[in-house]
Amino acid sequence: MKKIVLSLLPLVLLVALPAQANLTIHPMRTSIEGKRSAQIRVYSQSTQPQYVQVALRRIDNPASENEREVVVEPHEAAISITPGKFALSGGGNRLIRLIPLQSVEKETAYRIYFEGVRGPEEIEHEGEGESQANVGVSLVWGALVNVVPTEGEVALRLQGNSLHNTGTLRVGITSVAECSSAGACTAHDVSHSLYPDAALELPFQPKPGSTLQLRYRLTRDGYREHVQTVTTSAG
Repeated sequence: MKKIVLSLLPLVLLVALPAQANLTIHPMRTSIEGKRSAQIRVYSQSTQPQYVQVALRRIDNPASENEREVVVEPHEAAISITPGKFALSGGGNRLIRLIPLQSVEKETAYRIYFEGVRGPEEIEHEGEGESQANVGVSLVWGALVNVVPTEGEVALRLQGNSLHNTGTLRVGITSVAECSSAGACTAHDVSHSLYPDAALELPFQPKPGSTLQLRYRLTRDGYREHVQTVTTSAG
């Protein structure tokens, strides 16, 4: 059985997949802050009943070349998922609750996977169809969940052509403009999610005496844009 993971993939790739999902999820991205829980709804795209298994992974070094997903023990995770496995009737839907377990000092990213699995009846009769070729494709949906600290702060530092996030919140940069002391600004095409303790190498070298005008979004504010001016620091 082949397995394909769907996790905020580019639209062209989703269209090209040679398979049809038996379930979908909404939303594909959500967040948890403080004691406020979140919800994800799973929808059946099949007329047949199915079983769905849920798995949680923490994303280390998110949105970077060193990004990796790690399995976390229940007592180490900042969130809990309920239910972790459930039956989904044909054409039905099921609400999944994401419950905060502990606070975080810095914004942390998790991915929750939803996968259709064999039910008890299929496992019981596992050997009955061994003579037939198994050419099915299992589609796995992955939802991104950001856990946000209650008292988070935005702190950005420019060193050379590297922008460092020294704060505790993810900064979703949407544009960067370099401005001279005379007020003339040059826009640069920069779009990147910069998580706490991460750095972004800019595609240009800021000129001495110039400043950067950053437009960015925060997880807690949705599509609302913020603007901050960052000056060059020595070193």
